[in-house]
This record gives sequence, structure tokens and C-alpha cells, in this order.
Amino acid sequence: MLNLLNKFFSRIIILTGFILLLSACNNRPNGVISQNKMADVLTEMHKTDASMQQKGIAYGHYLNKAPYYKFIFKKYNVTQAQFDSSLVWYTKNPRVFENIYDKVMVNLNTLQKDVKNGKFHPVDTLDLTKMRTNVWNKHTKFTYTKDSVRSHLNFEITGDNLMFGDRYVLSFLQRIAPEDSCKKQRIVLRINYTNGKIDSVSSKAYNDSLLRRYTFHFSAKRKLKIKSLSGELLASKIYKGKMNAVIDSISLYREYNAKKQDSLRKVVELAVPRIKSAPKKINSDSLKNFKKTVNKKLINPVK
Repeated sequence: MLNLLNKFFSRIIILTGFILLLSACNNRPNGVISQNKMADVLTEMHKTDASMQQKGIAYGHYLNKAPYYKFIFKKYNVTQAQFDSSLVWYTKNPRVFENIYDKVMVNLNTLQKDVKNGKFHPVDTLDLTKMRTNVWNKHTKFTYTKDSVRSHLNFEITGDNLMFGDRYVLSFLQRIAPEDSCKKQRIVLRINYTNGKIDSVSSKAYNDSLLRRYTFHFSAKRKLKIKSLSGELLASKIYKGKMNAVIDSISLYREYNAKKQDSLRKVVELAVPRIKSAPKKINSDSLKNFKKTVNKKLINPVK
């Protein structure tokens, strides 16, 4: 009898929770996006973030992401205000929001399987010509103890092969201890062009003793000659006291298409403006001698 009562009460509890969950869904205010549409929008946003990070743009800057998000909202016929208010409402209803993110994870996992199976990008013979070379020529590990004096950890890579169309991938492990005196730590990767222009990407670093993997994907999109790649693996506006950090497994890969190198080099050469040479100045003495010679010929013409 007691077992029957326990089973009865457990079923009542489960049924009550299910009813509460349904009531939360049914009590969704007007203007709040449905669960299915919210899951689709969030899936698209995660795909967009991953794509931009892969291409080396928009590292956490909302202004760079805004145009892409605007396209997503237009695709699903929602406004920025609707999405923001819906996000606020769902975060206040965590059980419902958890259901939404379960659908998002299913969508992303399905997409990942499709990509691995070559559904979207079948193998192209041109892809076989793509090359990947590690151009990092410095030490691959730096260890700074609590007694190490604070300094910049700069690097610069030069080479005639660096050029327009390349993609550079900087990757390394980093751990910074809380005892490190550096303030507002950051990591920077730059592409320096011969005309003085610079493109750069950066990321915040954290001094919480956690070992993190940092990876930058950065494409050389300017039709200009490249002077060098440079940056700081650990930089800060404020340098004082001692260091306490470890940076390991450093690599900087250059990804390029071997068959396109000659044509890309010609594109860069055509894009560089040609400087017109200034007209040569004629020496006043040589001009006088030239006039004397002409006058002599006029006075004594050749017979």
C-alpha cells in the first residue's frame, strides 16, 4: 500500500512539473519569439561567430558583428528589439531556455556531421595545391618566473614569400599567474606592409593561472607588398615589477595556394602606383654651349 502511494505521489509531482512547464510556455508574453525560432536564430548566430573567428575578423567587437546579426534577424523576420526582449524573458525562465539550447546543440552537431561528410564542400582538385608552412623561427617556449624582470615579449617575422592572399595562423598555450604585475594584458598579431600600413588583431589575456590555447586566423587582404609579421605574445600598457607567465607550443603557419602565387604577385605589382620620374634639369652652361653650337652652324653652314 505504501509503495502504491509513493508511486502515486511521484506521478503527481512529475505531472505537476510538466503542467508548470507547459504553462510557462503558454504564458509567453506577446512579442517573445517562439522556442523553435529562437533556437534557429541562436544557431545562426553561433555559426556566424565561428565563421568570423575562422576568418580572423571580429574578435569580440559587436560593431563588426552587427551587420551579420542584422541579416540573421531579417532572414527570420524578427527585429533586434524582439530578440533582445525574448532573450531577457527566456533567461528568466531557465528551464525553457535550457530546452532551447538543447535544440541549438542538436542543430550544431548535425551541421558538424554534414561538414565532415563533405555535404557543403566537396573535395576540389585546387584544394590539393594549398600549402601550409610554419614560418615561426623563434623559441617555441618562454618561461618567466616570479623573479623575471618585466619586459615586452615581441616578435617579428620577415620573408620574401609573405604576400597578399596568404592566411596566417598564430597559435600557442599561455598561463599567467595572478602574481604577474602586468595590467590589462593583451596579445597582438600584425601584418606590416611596405607602404607603412598595418592590419592587426588582438585578444585579451587573463592572469588567473588557467592554461589557455590562443589561436588567431588572420588573412592578408590588402593588395600590397608585405614587409613582415609582428606582434606581442604578452603585452600591456603598464609594465612594472616582475613577470610570472609561461608561453608554450608557439607556431605561426602561413597558408597559401601554390598555383596562385605568380598571379597574386602580379596583382600586387599592378596595384602599386608607379612613381613618375621628375624631368632632368638642364645645366645653364650646357644650354649656353648648345646655343653657341647652333649659331656656328647657322653662320657657317655645311656645304
